[in-house]
Amino acid sequence: MDKQQIEKLIETEFDSLPRVLQQAAKFVISNPTEVALDSMRGVARKAGVQPAAMLRLARHLRFDNYEVFREHFRSWLADRDSPLTDRAKALRQGPHGDANAELVSLWLDAESHNLVQTLGAERHPSIAEALLLLQQAGRIYVMGLRSLFSAAFYFNYTCSMFMDNVTMVTSIGGTFADELRRIGEQDVLLVFSYHPYTQDSLKAIAFATGRGAKIITVTDSPLAPTAPAASCVLLAPNTTPSLLPSVLPALAVSQTLAALLIANSADTSMQEIANSEAQLRHFNVYVKER
Repeated sequence: MDKQQIEKLIETEFDSLPRVLQQAAKFVISNPTEVALDSMRGVARKAGVQPAAMLRLARHLRFDNYEVFREHFRSWLADRDSPLTDRAKALRQGPHGDANAELVSLWLDAESHNLVQTLGAERHPSIAEALLLLQQAGRIYVMGLRSLFSAAFYFNYTCSMFMDNVTMVTSIGGTFADELRRIGEQDVLLVFSYHPYTQDSLKAIAFATGRGAKIITVTDSPLAPTAPAASCVLLAPNTTPSLLPSVLPALAVSQTLAALLIANSADTSMQEIANSEAQLRHFNVYVKER
């Protein structure tokens, strides 16, 4: 059994777990590197549970003991090294006389890890699935509230240059319900949502699902409340030493999906991009270079 199979097993059995084991399971899903590197006591402390809960979780998942369970995460970690993490490690091993420089190194390390987990090879099947859903959609509705507004806005802004079937759900002026009025079974709702999950995102998913639309959710955990109704879940871990969860992984997914739509578009899309550029020139939107 590998890490992905363990995560799938946790997702399948999550609702049947006692609350304390659910808390432990959420930590395992969101922090696989911690599970690989730290002791059972250390992981339990960070997860806010007793060490016995970690052992109970491992046994519930049919492992003989916690160390056997942990070994699968250690194997995953050994196999996932990448140039990004190598560069981050090298930077952290350099001189750290300045506390601010050390914080920058911590941030780079965290974001490098996030991006590898978000766009690494094991995520490619899910990304391909999301691309197919978007290509087949009659209309794409995209939504990202609060700190994730930027990810949704980028996707909408980029795609509107060569597609005419993208609608951004903004809630500006209290129009949240209005913007979803015509969503139907041929459409897709693309939702960016991190913990703490907003009520409006869940309301939008419930409404769109009731209309027969398909859901793509970009989120930080397969156990997120946005995941059960989704046709496709794109995981974007957001660990960071900063105040708020990182938006960089979600923005990376937004950029990736938009780029893939362009790369797989027809010649008419190239003409639409040319038309968009001409329109921007007409209004002198950008400063002309000398």
